[in-house]
Amino acid sequence: MKYLILISLFLSLNAAVYAQNEGYKIQVKLNNSSDTSLLLVSYYGNTNQIADTAFLKNGSYIFTGDKALGGGIYLVVFQNKQYFELVIDKEQHFSIQTDPADPINQMIIKNSKDNLAFYSYLKNINSLGKKDQELNQKYKDLEGEKEKQAQLKIEIDTLTAQIKKTKQDFIDLQAESLFAKILMASKEPEIPTVLPLKDDGTPDSAYIYKYYKMHYFDDFDFADERLLRTPIYANKIKRYFKNVLIQNPDTLIKESIAIIEKSKPNKETYKYTIWYFTYESETSQIMGMDEVFVALGKKYYVTGEAYWTNEIVLERMKKRINTLDRLLIGNQAPNLVMQDTAFKLQSLHAVNAKYTMVVFWDPDCGHCKHEISDLISWYNEDASKYDVKIFAVCADTNMVKMTKKIHEYKIKAWINVDGPRSLTENYHELYDIISTPTIYLLDEQKNIIAKRLNAKQNIDFIKRDYDLKMKK
Repeated sequence: MKYLILISLFLSLNAAVYAQNEGYKIQVKLNNSSDTSLLLVSYYGNTNQIADTAFLKNGSYIFTGDKALGGGIYLVVFQNKQYFELVIDKEQHFSIQTDPADPINQMIIKNSKDNLAFYSYLKNINSLGKKDQELNQKYKDLEGEKEKQAQLKIEIDTLTAQIKKTKQDFIDLQAESLFAKILMASKEPEIPTVLPLKDDGTPDSAYIYKYYKMHYFDDFDFADERLLRTPIYANKIKRYFKNVLIQNPDTLIKESIAIIEKSKPNKETYKYTIWYFTYESETSQIMGMDEVFVALGKKYYVTGEAYWTNEIVLERMKKRINTLDRLLIGNQAPNLVMQDTAFKLQSLHAVNAKYTMVVFWDPDCGHCKHEISDLISWYNEDASKYDVKIFAVCADTNMVKMTKKIHEYKIKAWINVDGPRSLTENYHELYDIISTPTIYLLDEQKNIIAKRLNAKQNIDFIKRDYDLKMKK
């Protein structure tokens, strides 16, 4: 009987411990606060997601749930939108107490080694950061006093080394913690001070960029879902994609796929990286970046690799990919056969010119008037020199209205056609016309060489392209 009671007690204790480790329970007490509720918010890529809401009861707020929270950095948000951060990983049953006026320095933590270490680090690094700001301001104030600035520079460099050492000490002492992994992932590559020599004996100036790019993601785990719930994951990838890489479609396609494949072992990081690179390339304002979107779309959406995408979204994506695919730079522009103001058929592919501008415009569009004004003055003077013709597609079905504007804008010399009377496909879908004005620039073979540039940009493009061809 005694043996059975001991077994029962042992099982009960284990059950209690197991139950405590399930889910999460975070108790928050605030000094000098009248807030009736708090939000627990997680980072997710470059956005935030509300994880829980806690209401004031018996002097405290309790965030609780049956399912454990995904590891990451979370924000406890006050009603005035101010907040403080918490590390949430394996320890999800703990309590904190602080003052909203100074949450970091007044923070008291129980039952969370991760957050004790995290806040010790924050207090230290904030103190050093404040000193750094003060010294740098003094340095600026001493402009012109070189001797004093030189002395101050030694202090600044010493403090910079101390900040760096503080971060490294945390990583060394808390190597297994999530925040140590965050600090490692956020580190910048240390560039060698001595450049290697090229074959001709001169320093290799390109080495710095190559080294920085090669080591940019050292200690960064693309498949660690916890990093996705910190500001690090999205910001570091964004900076790499937009500022480190050369903005060339081939380079961006190759590098994007490399990152996506590294993120693949984890569903959440895989989803995020595919979404991020397709979204950024589709919405980029840099001409030609839609080639990246098309390549990634074909690889991950058309093939079904993005398995979490529902059928409606998938069909919309496939349609968008197909539309942009036919309009990539270098492709032959789809032909348009439309009626002009004399009701005669005009074919885009029949236009005989070194350069053809396809201008989609609307009589009621104020911006169209501005762009056409910039274009017409140059066209009247230089069109013959560069052998340019303009195929102008009016979006309005009212021929009277269209003709009136043609006379007003003085564009009778252009090939003016009325959009909706096309004998080919719907030109809105064919040319992805979402707004007006939209301009495509074609070469002699009617291949797309530029698109979605404004009038002045198209003029500059023609001049540069013409000069290059003349030099050849």
